[in-house]
Amino acid sequence: MIMAKLTFLGAINDIGASGLMLEVGGGNIGKRFVFDYGSDVQEVPQRFPAAVKGSVDAAFLSHAHLDHCGGIALLSKRNSFPIYSQPITRPITDMLLEDSLKIARNDGIQLPFTHEDVHRALKHFAPMEYKQPVALGKAKNEKLTAVAYDAGHVPGSMMTFVDFGLERSEAERTKRFGNMMYTGDFNTDSTRLLSRADTALPEVDALVMESTYAKRDHPDREEEEKRLVRMVEATIDDGGIALIANFALGRTQEVMMILNRHGIDYPLYMDGMSRKATTIINSYPRLLRDPTEFDKALRKIRYINNEQDRKRAIKEPCAVLTTSGMLNGGPIVWYVRQMYDDPRCSLILTGFQVDGSAGRTLLDTGRFVSEDVRNKLNLRVRMEVSRMDFSSHCGRKQLFDFVEHVKPRRIFCVHGEDTPAFAAELKAKGFDAVAPTANSRAFDI
Repeated sequence: MIMAKLTFLGAINDIGASGLMLEVGGGNIGKRFVFDYGSDVQEVPQRFPAAVKGSVDAAFLSHAHLDHCGGIALLSKRNSFPIYSQPITRPITDMLLEDSLKIARNDGIQLPFTHEDVHRALKHFAPMEYKQPVALGKAKNEKLTAVAYDAGHVPGSMMTFVDFGLERSEAERTKRFGNMMYTGDFNTDSTRLLSRADTALPEVDALVMESTYAKRDHPDREEEEKRLVRMVEATIDDGGIALIANFALGRTQEVMMILNRHGIDYPLYMDGMSRKATTIINSYPRLLRDPTEFDKALRKIRYINNEQDRKRAIKEPCAVLTTSGMLNGGPIVWYVRQMYDDPRCSLILTGFQVDGSAGRTLLDTGRFVSEDVRNKLNLRVRMEVSRMDFSSHCGRKQLFDFVEHVKPRRIFCVHGEDTPAFAAELKAKGFDAVAPTANSRAFDI
């Protein structure tokens, strides 16, 4: 009989440092798989998922955001195993991990992995295309396979379905689970940049799902777009600079396409890691909802490559797309320091601001506080500051709709600020749902 066990390594009742281990035994299989191995960059030093003891047969990266991929070089430091992901995830992960090492070095912090560890991990990346099964091992007539489905979160994001090779009839007879799906971060609504997540899915027994926005819905997307455009245009009409703080992967490109869709007749610049991320994304047009529109939007962009470019750009009213999305370092610090005291200028935050981030502090106190060792700042901001919601996660309604659509036998709630409450709501709707805890993180399925 095939036995399976899930051990939750991170993102337990919080957002950050995602990690999950699946052990599949019985027959001659005996395989161990890890799904995501991220980091929590808001903590100093960074926090990583629980350590994995023993060998790993393969890992799966749902996408290249640091809370999902930030520890992959640590996980693979002493093991050699394939790391399955969409092809675009490899260069983006390389970019993010190298940047993490650079920031840590500048801040005098030692990360538990090196450049050599990153390069070693990258050598083991294995491409995994959507809806193309990957054989993970065989035992007698049993087949163990994994299939990736589009998660609609960022370019290359994937939900991973693992079939344990157990026939449905046998699974029902023995009351064992025959498969598992790990959603990673996902979005069932289309955006300017991406089409929505796949919903034509196989029967799912065990569903491990994110619950980032289980407590609230997102505002109407079209109205949010109009609000962004109005604020940018009003700032420029007033002779100011519109600073738009974004995450490098996904959010920058989404905002670029929104502004283009509504007509750009003003200078629009891109700075920071967003430039490299955009170049990488442009190399994978098949992942985009509308590659032609992406190209049109990109032709309106002027890249900023150094401080001299920045100084020239802000001599005239313009909009600047730059990192970091939570104001924790990156070019945004330079820009804010130049114009924090100018009420004609605006600062637009386009994403979630976690507790402890510079962005959250600014929204709560009106002060921009930077702990960067090279840019220690504590400024009373007179710029107009606004947070807008262009999330690439499911909102509350979409999460419940997804569960109703998939109808899994059991649900494990992770990657949320109150996963026990989400699990309780699902139970009230008749689903078998559980939220792993630090003291209860392993489950036989």
